[in-house]
Amino acid sequence: MFLMFTFLIAGGSLITTLVEPPLPEFQNHLLNGTPVAAKQVVCRNRWGTPMMPDGKGSYSIIAPPNQAFIEKSLIQPPLTSAPVYRPGSGAPSALSLVAPAVDSPEGTK
Repeated sequence: MFLMFTFLIAGGSLITTLVEPPLPEFQNHLLNGTPVAAKQVVCRNRWGTPMMPDGKGSYSIIAPPNQAFIEKSLIQPPLTSAPVYRPGSGAPSALSLVAPAVDSPEGTK
């Protein structure tokens, strides 16, 4: 009887599926009280206060959320397929984003 009870518990835990509830949209607030979705926070200060990109290459605790600045700040060059911005250079052209073809060395066919 005890053996049957053990199998009943083990079998019930394997057959049952766990459905996790969806997470709610978490909100943060800037110091000026502006609500910001947690997924749009790109930087925090050492106290955990959300900081928004200010469009000048830095972050501010009072800068208003600007979707274009947030999208640029979320670019991660190895992971995101977006052109890398380098200060002092213009916008990259389509030809500069394509890797040049490498000629095969002589003697290989």
